[in-house]
Amino acid sequence: MNIRTIVQKDKPLLTVKNLALLVIFVGMPLFHMWTASFGVYPGYQLSAVHWAFIGSFILITKPLKFKGGWVIDVILLLLNLYICYYQIGLQQFFVEKAGIYSQLDIYVSMLSVVLALLIAGRVVGTILPIISILFIAYAYWGRYLSGMFKTTRFTLTRIAPYLYTAHDGLFGQTLSVSAQFIYLFVLFGTLLELTGAGEFFVDISYSLTRRIKGGPAQAAVYSSMLMGTINGSGAANVVTTGTFTIPLMKKVGFKPSFAGAVEAVASSGGQIMPPVMGAVAFLMSEITGISYAKIALAAVVPALLYYATLSISVYFIAKKTDVPDPDHTDMQSPLQILRRGWPFLIPVVLLIALLVAGYSAQRSAFYAILSTIVIGFVMNRSNMTVQNFLNALEGSVKGIGPIAAACLLAGIVMGIINLTGLGLKISGIIETIANGNLLIALILAMLTSLLLGMGLPTSAAYMILAVLVAPALVQMGATKMSAHLFILYFGALSTITPPVALSTFAAAGIAESNVWETGKDAMLLASSGFVIPFIFVFNNELLLVGSAAQIIFAFITAMIGCVFVSASLMGWLKVNLSIVARILLFPAGVMLFIVNPMYWNLIGIALAVVVVVFETLRNKSKKVGTYV
Repeated sequence: MNIRTIVQKDKPLLTVKNLALLVIFVGMPLFHMWTASFGVYPGYQLSAVHWAFIGSFILITKPLKFKGGWVIDVILLLLNLYICYYQIGLQQFFVEKAGIYSQLDIYVSMLSVVLALLIAGRVVGTILPIISILFIAYAYWGRYLSGMFKTTRFTLTRIAPYLYTAHDGLFGQTLSVSAQFIYLFVLFGTLLELTGAGEFFVDISYSLTRRIKGGPAQAAVYSSMLMGTINGSGAANVVTTGTFTIPLMKKVGFKPSFAGAVEAVASSGGQIMPPVMGAVAFLMSEITGISYAKIALAAVVPALLYYATLSISVYFIAKKTDVPDPDHTDMQSPLQILRRGWPFLIPVVLLIALLVAGYSAQRSAFYAILSTIVIGFVMNRSNMTVQNFLNALEGSVKGIGPIAAACLLAGIVMGIINLTGLGLKISGIIETIANGNLLIALILAMLTSLLLGMGLPTSAAYMILAVLVAPALVQMGATKMSAHLFILYFGALSTITPPVALSTFAAAGIAESNVWETGKDAMLLASSGFVIPFIFVFNNELLLVGSAAQIIFAFITAMIGCVFVSASLMGWLKVNLSIVARILLFPAGVMLFIVNPMYWNLIGIALAVVVVVFETLRNKSKKVGTYV
């Protein structure tokens, strides 16, 4: 049911269902704004109220389809509210109970696990619920296994209460992150979109790139980057900015699959782009103990290299296919657009300034949201109607729904991992197979991250990987920063890698292109994202560790490497490249990312020069032969 059908001047449809939705759409943002500013609540209370809102919203908007299904939905809704209420009461008196569960506690705990699977599964699909069930099954039957995966005996009366009450369970750290951080940034993004800032970002990006070959695709790259860093989901960002950018790319001559791929790759990269990094930066800070400012700074250069490769690749493919330049005679200059729309930048700049100044993520988001509302009334007063405002609030609840549901189920996975010690076992397996070789450990970590990240929001994927994979990398010699950024990269890239590539699927739907062809193009465009994490683990200069001269040199050589990698992937560098040249240019570009030892740079640049000179002469001889 859409908010437009709830609030109508001529026909107010205030049924119980619509009234409940209205309470959720208004009550949830107000509650989280209160907790971000004046209200101080323990994490478990915040998580419980957060899921009470989200669970109710899911059951109301994703009802059972068969006759009489609404009765079951109402029962589930009431039970879900009860377990959230019971969670608060149980935690408050838990100390007095000295850790002893009553029979009712056990029954409610079991009910909470069943409800989590039934409710969350309606918006996250089948993959994560199945994974959650498999982990529970492992805890229950793991005692029958042999070898290192064998567990001690866990009964359901032990498993369920642990998942219900533990810091790493259903209402623990994972859901708390959604409640404390992610929702506020989703709300910030929807309100920013309401003000017209999204259109401004697209316009300024398009205007800045209008004289560059393939300008609309470049606009897609940078507007998606700007919105993607705020948004907590690559797929959600695709359907937000992609509705503007993908038709524009198709209109100027890019094939539909390529247009969809550009949007998917650009949106997924937003999760690794400071300052917000899809709110994962705050989660990483909590898990690692590293300050937010250090994480954001370390992530800057790798993110810039990721987008530089994407941007250069778009330019090369536009030149190779000779995409016609759009008519921009009537388009305003960047200065004109900035002059009329610069206030839209205030909330983003304010958010960054507050975070850098040391304010908490919640308080920073609170002030950024308030400033967004003010800017909305200043810049677009006619659009700030009650109904449009309610639509934006509705959008924030819709946006956080799948993320919160994934975080809830991730709590099951993380709880079982810690209860059984599986995290240490998997880390041990990676170390054993790698046998002291960090490169092999990184390859195994990459494959694990892509596999476990399938179908999950980046934040949920990161939380699982931080427990399962990161400890092994640190044990093998990677720094804590590089290890956690490594798994974050591949957790984000899992949204564009098959078989469950949510960002790619969303982009292909908008572009009306073949899913697998779009996926192939996306994998090509994101290839640098598969290389950069390996480089910064071995060369911390790309994470801004080292002297100023070392960092500058590493950045410059890496940018040159981006050009050669892009040329290899797209098959063009002033001239069409042969397959041999493309094969040789890729390793040449990768060598330029490697700072230490420096001879790799020299080999890379020498190889690239030889290839470029040879290809130039080859194409010249072709032309001469044609003229003769």
